[in-house]
Amino acid sequence: MARDKANPGGNLLRALKEGFDGFSPSRKAIARYLIDHFDEAPFLSAQELAQRTNTTNSTVVRFAQHLGYAGYPEMMKAAWHEHRLSVGGQMHFPVDDDFSGRALRTDIHILNQTMGRNEADEFLRIVELVEKAGTILLAGMFEAALVVDYLRYFLAIMGLPVTAVTDAAEDSVAAVLNMGRRPLVLAVGFGTAHQFLLRLIRSARERGATIVGISDNEFSEVAKLADENLYCYLDSSSFAPSLVGAFSIANALVSSLYTRNKGDYDAHFSRLRTLPLSSDWLV
Repeated sequence: MARDKANPGGNLLRALKEGFDGFSPSRKAIARYLIDHFDEAPFLSAQELAQRTNTTNSTVVRFAQHLGYAGYPEMMKAAWHEHRLSVGGQMHFPVDDDFSGRALRTDIHILNQTMGRNEADEFLRIVELVEKAGTILLAGMFEAALVVDYLRYFLAIMGLPVTAVTDAAEDSVAAVLNMGRRPLVLAVGFGTAHQFLLRLIRSARERGATIVGISDNEFSEVAKLADENLYCYLDSSSFAPSLVGAFSIANALVSSLYTRNKGDYDAHFSRLRTLPLSSDWLV
């Protein structure tokens, strides 16, 4: 198949989006992953992409050929070229734009993408699961641990029965065994999740826990193991990817919980203010 027919204008991302509905299920899985992780794609081997999409090396290679490329390396060269252009001129930034302005505009883009990936009904179901949970176990490793700590802090301030797991220490293992009634695990993981996190999710499920995932796409390992999911866009063009999308999801959960039971939480905060160790923001 000639590239000018399969991939109009040589734009790989556009070809993936425009051809998506006509792809077979396996090709849709590959296309969906590439669309959601386009900045990561140039660094993946065909085998790695096959593993992340539950397909095979030959399927990945044939998909590249279907799009008009001689093979997988040629498709990845095109992805790298488009990625470099997007990083250099993301959202039509002027070349001489200051770094702070570029970072802020990137965060705006991330928030818009995150908003488009979540349905209001799904979000409401998850808020209700958190409300009804007898035990809430938050789990996330590495950069995801930052989001877990944010949630742990505010849920604890609100008086909810929350425990956080951010490493593979023995007390983290004990946290699964110590889950009480109506356990809920809120697992945060991006890209290739830490194996301990995945084992924790499986162990918690075996003990009757409901699993809610916060991840960067529906093909992530965390999302596949979860009963309900929320998705945040993750831009990794920098070595320190912005987590503004994940933090916005976390803040939305906390804010929704407070709004739905404002009277009870305000009464709880009033009791906290009577303690001599209350922090300044509660005054």
